[in-house]
Amino acid sequence: MTEQGKRPEMTRSEHEHRRGGENINRNHAGKGTRKLLWLGAGTLAVALVVALVWWKPWEPAREQLSADAVAQSVLNQYPGEIIHTTLKDGTYLMQLRSETGLYDVQVDAFTAAVQSIKRLEANPQSEEKTLWSREQMKSELLKQRAGEQLVSLELVEQQGSPVYTAVVKGKDNSRQELTIDPYTGEVISSKAIKSTPSSEAGGTTEKEPQFLSEKQAEQKALARVPGEVDDVELRGTNSGNPYYLVEIDLEDGREATVQVNAISGAIRSVTWDKDDD
Repeated sequence: MTEQGKRPEMTRSEHEHRRGGENINRNHAGKGTRKLLWLGAGTLAVALVVALVWWKPWEPAREQLSADAVAQSVLNQYPGEIIHTTLKDGTYLMQLRSETGLYDVQVDAFTAAVQSIKRLEANPQSEEKTLWSREQMKSELLKQRAGEQLVSLELVEQQGSPVYTAVVKGKDNSRQELTIDPYTGEVISSKAIKSTPSSEAGGTTEKEPQFLSEKQAEQKALARVPGEVDDVELRGTNSGNPYYLVEIDLEDGREATVQVNAISGAIRSVTWDKDDD
């Protein structure tokens, strides 16, 4: 074989150059591996921090309330009967039957807070209730409070529902304010009305009845219809049903007339004057 057919041998310098290139490649590969390892470790650390913040192992575990405790809390707010209860994902699903119908109630199992309440069906008996007339209520009240004098009786609205409010005077001149169910005549609540100073001192004269001041009547009216009071007038003092007429001007140009019970402060009615323009 001739010299031209032989593979040329590498010189020493070429050999060293090739070995240097291999070392450089190995160094680059090592740096890339270390970089990936650091990146993976950083990602794992972030994931652990997020997990700890979400789990919060340093906080005491919340204690889930029993179904009986939650049911009692619901019944304290909505009188009736719990007929079915299930627990799902930290929420009690309850069915409540009350005088007005059947309700679906969702309650937080840890705080007993009512999250939602929805009526599923109405009670037919509650829909058939009829409001008693003032004369019916007066007759029933005088039967229940024999020997007492009826000072005033008004049908008003409280918390979105109609009720009768009445003021009665006993033989000892003490007074009570009554709240009465307008469908049954049952007394829901009563509270004593403080006597006037003259009666406490044993005087022979008594301010009868004890009316609200005009300022107090204005405050009651403005709480219902915000605006500027234009006029206040006391009426019905001789009929046994005294009331204030409070005229209020609104910013939009309308005018409202509010009737305020001169004894209890209850709002009897609100009427609006029509715009002539």
